[in-house]
Amino acid sequence: MIRRINVVVLGFALAVTTSAREEYSRTFDKTLPLSAGARVYLEHSLGDIVVHTHPQAEVVIHADIRVSASSTEQAKSFADRVEIIVEPSASELSIRTRYPEHSGPHGTFGNGGFQFMHNISYYVHYDVTIPETAPLQIRNSFGKVSVAGVKASCTILTSHGDLEFKDGRGTQRLENSFANIRVANNAGDVTVEDSNGGVDAADIKGALAVRDRFANVTVAGVGRGVTIANSNGTVQVTDSGGSGDIRNSFGNVTVHSFRGDLIVNNTNGRVEAMHVQGAAELNTTFGDVQFSDVSRQASVRANNASIQGDRIGGALIVQDSFGTVTVSDVQGGVDVHSGNGNVSMTNVRGAANVRTSFATVEASNVGGLLTVENSNGAVKASKAQGAQITTSFGAVILDGISGPLQIEDQNGAVDASISARGACQPVIIRTSFSTLRVRINGEASYRVNARTSFGKIRSDFPLTVSGSLSNDELNGTIGSGRCDMRLSDTNGAIEILKGGS
Repeated sequence: MIRRINVVVLGFALAVTTSAREEYSRTFDKTLPLSAGARVYLEHSLGDIVVHTHPQAEVVIHADIRVSASSTEQAKSFADRVEIIVEPSASELSIRTRYPEHSGPHGTFGNGGFQFMHNISYYVHYDVTIPETAPLQIRNSFGKVSVAGVKASCTILTSHGDLEFKDGRGTQRLENSFANIRVANNAGDVTVEDSNGGVDAADIKGALAVRDRFANVTVAGVGRGVTIANSNGTVQVTDSGGSGDIRNSFGNVTVHSFRGDLIVNNTNGRVEAMHVQGAAELNTTFGDVQFSDVSRQASVRANNASIQGDRIGGALIVQDSFGTVTVSDVQGGVDVHSGNGNVSMTNVRGAANVRTSFATVEASNVGGLLTVENSNGAVKASKAQGAQITTSFGAVILDGISGPLQIEDQNGAVDASISARGACQPVIIRTSFSTLRVRINGEASYRVNARTSFGKIRSDFPLTVSGSLSNDELNGTIGSGRCDMRLSDTNGAIEILKGGS
């Protein structure tokens, strides 16, 4: 068929003159039997490929060849020399496209790629039907590839055109560049490699491995593991399982509803992990981290970022700098190492260890010993099974501490409320240039040694005093004196008070 048009738009845009052009088309059709277990191989460029399947043991090939040129004769001459080479053998049916080789003063057109001369433009569009159980291999460039229903392993290598694969069964390898890849509904493992194109994968019954650059990766419904290496694009994984290993840079990573252990390594991007039915390891720099509903232990590392997490089924380890850390509802212990960032934790079933500086630490409902190493920051805690606090230039305020208590402060006030019920729990507190108060709930039974300078010592409890009396030092016994209480202050008053006073 020949028709006259003013502007020719084919599968690929070529520079054309404004003069009248002619388009010539012809078709190629061929049907061949395919031996059981034989592979179908298709090598092509400059045009789309569509592959369907059927239960018959034959391959049906249809190709549309279109050429546009400045004259009908030129277009027809070129189109008639485009070859569809079909070579059957016992192990493979090969289909290749061969374009004419021709040289002239303006360039070359032929099999070397997308080439142009004398305003000739061309493409070949394939529509191929193959047996559904036949393995498939495709090599293509400058055209879309669409494959559906192949129940065997496939290898598809293409570029400069979108690649779509769906409704397959088997091990699939899909590679593309400068265009997108979409794969959906495959009962088997899938490997995807792309550059400068997005990846969208869904409903993979096997494992999925993705390598990409400069584009987004979206994954949903993968059953047996997700491995993603990306850069300069976002990564989103939902409703998947197996083991998860995600690496990214300069893009956010979001994981929701993952059934298995998860590892995320990111740089300069935010990390979000929600509903992880396994352990989680989340690492990034210059990006915030948020996590929730992790059924086992969790580990988080970040720099210059805020970290927020809750509902952790095991122990939690956090490393951060110059960012706030907020965690709650941890079924195991918590270990937080932060530099110059505030730390807040609530409802920790095990012990809690915190290290920071130039920031505030707050903790409540700690089921084990609370240990805090701080400098130039305040510490506030309530309801812990003992506390060991070190800080400077910040107040220490504790309430409901029912285990051993040790506080080392400098230039900060101390106000500690302790429970005297149960076994003997020693109290050791030291500070300077501020008031030191101890509030005792329950039956008090302590051997008291308290000393200060430029301040007074006062007790709400009767004391049996040993040695000489003075305003700045006291040695005595409260009750039966079962536990040690050593209080030391410099330039501040010391008060031993009844709870609630």
